[in-house]
Amino acid sequence: MDINSFYQVYFNCELKTKEEVHSFISEIVCQDDLSQKEKIINQLNEREKVGSTLIAEHVMLPHIESDQIKKSQIIFIRLENPILSWDCQIKDIRLLIVILLKENENEQIKKRISLFTRTLADEEYLNCLLNINDKADFYKNI
Repeated sequence: MDINSFYQVYFNCELKTKEEVHSFISEIVCQDDLSQKEKIINQLNEREKVGSTLIAEHVMLPHIESDQIKKSQIIFIRLENPILSWDCQIKDIRLLIVILLKENENEQIKKRISLFTRTLADEEYLNCLLNINDKADFYKNI
């Protein structure tokens, strides 16, 4: 799998709410199918009900496994301006790292995603991603 198709970076996105983020993610996954978009949004919302996807100060990790997803991928969304209120408890979100896993994905891809998620435990790495101001530099660091 081509590394550039596995990772996607959206830099300086002007998304202002959790709902806009979920809608944006559903657009990436489903493009034109409205019913599929709604399913993705519902799955993202249901995942959040299970537990917070906040992984560090200013960083969210929305993630789902779904039969609506055609290609597993990791999407980085660097926000132009922070989302000041994600929900009643989570504030000031600046970076979203979205993991989209297609249902029944092969073990090689699952391992690759698992290896990547381990890097997210490194606070310095996350701070680096939060503070990069150039898209090309951002790509180099992922």
